[in-house]
Amino acid sequence: MVLRDDTINQTMLVPMDLRNLIPEDHPCYFIKNVVDQIDCSQANRVFADKPGEFAYPRELLFRLILMSIFDGGLSSHEIERKTRTDIAYMYLAGMQHPSYRTIARFKVDYPDLIDESFKTTIKIAKEEDLVKIHPVSLDGTKIKAKTSMNKLTNEQQLKIMKQHLKESIELDEEEDMELGEESGNGVPETLTDKEKFKEVYEKINESSKDNRNKDKLISSSKKLLKQAEDKPKKILKKIETLEEKLKESEKDIISINDSDACFMKNKK
Repeated sequence: MVLRDDTINQTMLVPMDLRNLIPEDHPCYFIKNVVDQIDCSQANRVFADKPGEFAYPRELLFRLILMSIFDGGLSSHEIERKTRTDIAYMYLAGMQHPSYRTIARFKVDYPDLIDESFKTTIKIAKEEDLVKIHPVSLDGTKIKAKTSMNKLTNEQQLKIMKQHLKESIELDEEEDMELGEESGNGVPETLTDKEKFKEVYEKINESSKDNRNKDKLISSSKKLLKQAEDKPKKILKKIETLEEKLKESEKDIISINDSDACFMKNKK
């Protein structure tokens, strides 16, 4: 067996294209395509012919912010650090290194622009089955019972959870055969290829004008599905039992914890 040379101090004879080091299905290409569709010319125009140091293009900062949200929401300090240590962030920043103060100011100055583009990003990712979006609801009602308002569900919720669990169980059984040696974490070509992305982007823009998702999960359903991560078949059986009891009763809702519980309005 031949031992490879340790090339840690090897210098490059020619500049390297960072894209050669990033997998073709990496989310950073998706983020770039999203920002390419957003008009930042007006925001950039504010800095034209002004004294001081050169300002960073709004598109550059935009890409870093969206990528950080995609990664779970990073601090401005962490984003700055990643522009020097993470190849994807280095690519999105064009090998520039805006300070955390610049990034933080961008968040404060353009909240509406970031919010709108983030929603668009999520719509596209959801359309491509990259994420699952469900609402999280909170209720402060205090009731002396084994159950609570946060444990309520109804027929529609039960159907959604039942279908979700069935698909989840089937997916677990088929995942190894479908993915093979792939990681399963890549982004489809429709989001990394610029031309194909434009088609998806236009389609989402058109459909999102009138389309409303009626199959949203409330917090109690989301928590029950969380339990199914460890025992999917057991939770599926529980949902089927709740579904049967709800049909037998005259109620519109049922408690996940105590199916026989009745609820009264709080006098307060």
